[in-house]
Amino acid sequence: MWTWLLNPVYGPIDGFLNLFGIQGPQWFTDPKYALWGLIMMAPWGAGGEMLIFLAGLKGIDKNLYEVAQIDGANRLTRFFRITIPMLSPTIFFNLVMVIIGALQSFDTAYVISTARAGTLGGPADSTLFYMIYVYNRAFAGFKMGYASALGWILFAIIMVITLLVLRSSTFWVYYEAERKH
Repeated sequence: MWTWLLNPVYGPIDGFLNLFGIQGPQWFTDPKYALWGLIMMAPWGAGGEMLIFLAGLKGIDKNLYEVAQIDGANRLTRFFRITIPMLSPTIFFNLVMVIIGALQSFDTAYVISTARAGTLGGPADSTLFYMIYVYNRAFAGFKMGYASALGWILFAIIMVITLLVLRSSTFWVYYEAERKH
């Protein structure tokens, strides 16, 4: 769908730009714009995170908002003093999952990137993410041991980043069950 939407010849986005006399870029064939095309696609994959945020919002007790309103708190104060702290475990979970997912980016770059000489990541390696590099080493270069070592390195990087986020969570994640009475 995105290759059609961002097609420079018959795509509707470039067609819309042409109405204003703007020549649309070669989204997935120009190295300067290929990564930007993938960035434009990224928000469409955020549906799962939004469902988790919605579940987190539904779990916030409405009485907290009523009491704060009676005490004279405005909308902004209620947002920063009730919604964000009560949603912080959900924010923490989504943060960890998005970091892991971002480091494992593969599918969109695989579908969109231009294959050249049996490898992916084009044009001019502008969409060469770590996982595309691992894939190229394993299945285009037939260096399975090297690709396996790269996988373990990625695991170690993800583990370190996740542990850092986990350590930092004691400063910004609020758990009602851990509240001192």
